[in-house]
Amino acid sequence: MPRKRRKKKRTQPQEALVAEAEDQKAPKSFVIRRGKVGNRVISLVHNVREVMMPNTAADLKEHKKNKLRDFINVAPTLNVTHMMVFSKSVLGLNMRLMRVPRGPTLTFRVLKYSLKQDIAAMQKKPHTPTDRDILDPPLLVLNNFVGEGAGSKLTATALQSMFPPLDVEAIKLKSCRRVLLVNKNKLDGTIDMRHYLIKAAPTGISKSIKKIVRAKIPNLGKLMDISEFVERDGMVSDSEAEDNPDHTMNLPQDFSGRGNRKANRSAIRLKEIGPRLTLQLLKIEEGISSGATLYHAFETRTPAEAAKLRELKRKEAELKRLRRLQQERNVEKKRKEKEELAKKSRAQAKMKEVEVVEAPTFDGEDEEEKNDADYYREEVGEEPPEELFETNKGKNTNARGNKKKKKKKKRPNSNEENNSNRKKIMPGRKKRKKK
Repeated sequence: MPRKRRKKKRTQPQEALVAEAEDQKAPKSFVIRRGKVGNRVISLVHNVREVMMPNTAADLKEHKKNKLRDFINVAPTLNVTHMMVFSKSVLGLNMRLMRVPRGPTLTFRVLKYSLKQDIAAMQKKPHTPTDRDILDPPLLVLNNFVGEGAGSKLTATALQSMFPPLDVEAIKLKSCRRVLLVNKNKLDGTIDMRHYLIKAAPTGISKSIKKIVRAKIPNLGKLMDISEFVERDGMVSDSEAEDNPDHTMNLPQDFSGRGNRKANRSAIRLKEIGPRLTLQLLKIEEGISSGATLYHAFETRTPAEAAKLRELKRKEAELKRLRRLQQERNVEKKRKEKEELAKKSRAQAKMKEVEVVEAPTFDGEDEEEKNDADYYREEVGEEPPEELFETNKGKNTNARGNKKKKKKKKRPNSNEENNSNRKKIMPGRKKRKKK
């Protein structure tokens, strides 16, 4: 009987798979700095990264050798859709908001900014965000961006595309922990950015009950029973006295914090955690800071001038494309020429190869090379005449014309050399006679 195969069960819940798919679709961002900006701007970059958490690279390292093109090239691999670049110029601090890889690019002037530590120093009871607070992206709230100008519409669209869209029917109330408020001032057109933490507190209960609910142990040393602590008059919470009825609501779901349960009435409060930014929109360009100008805060153009500039940009882009194609053709041509030259050199090297044959060796006297005189004796059988091979005879040749072997001089021993030197120094020395 064939063995039954085990059916594999799903070990990962369906909700986790849906959350992972949504995370892949969520827009992601890089927040970087370029050039020399100073320590406070570096801290501002880290604060803005915390605002954009969790869909940003919190520990991204920038090096002097890295160029903006390096980040743009690697962005599609990591599903990065936006980039915020802080840089400093003579006029002040600038921030560029880019949509990768096709644009547009929005350029802002940072008029004023405050760091997280500056906000905490102004508050009586500052709150430090925890890891749970930045586990979900903040809610984006836009105010006064409704207008006829192209700058307001493009700015609102660019800011909305940086954060994942909200599904009101499927959203969980516990994931709404932060809010990013972006307000446009009608008078001067500047943009204010504020970052808040959403907190909820139960209402309709006294201050003493709140302490017990929040697990704060009260001091009961002067009381007989805990009922005296609970039933004390005038124990109204200071924050509850300031609560506006418009700021309270019945919770549709459970929310973070003690006492914030479904169908209970709680007061909603916002706690600013920073940073603060006051921006001024300078211009909007097509592409990554390389296309035509769609909006400029200080310059205006007629439709004819805009069309002329757009045509000029198109010609520059076409010329750049043609130059790139020509460069690629030249590189390919040089590569082929180099390969052909290498083939020719290898063929010439093969033609010049010569087989080397080793000379045969003989034993005894036949090992010596035979000169012309020996060859004459073997062939003719007579002694060669002296005038025929006179050049072969000399001081270093014998009767047969072979070279004489030089005798090596015998090197004296050290003792013999010392004795001879002693005799040369004292030639007349004689033995002393005994008396």
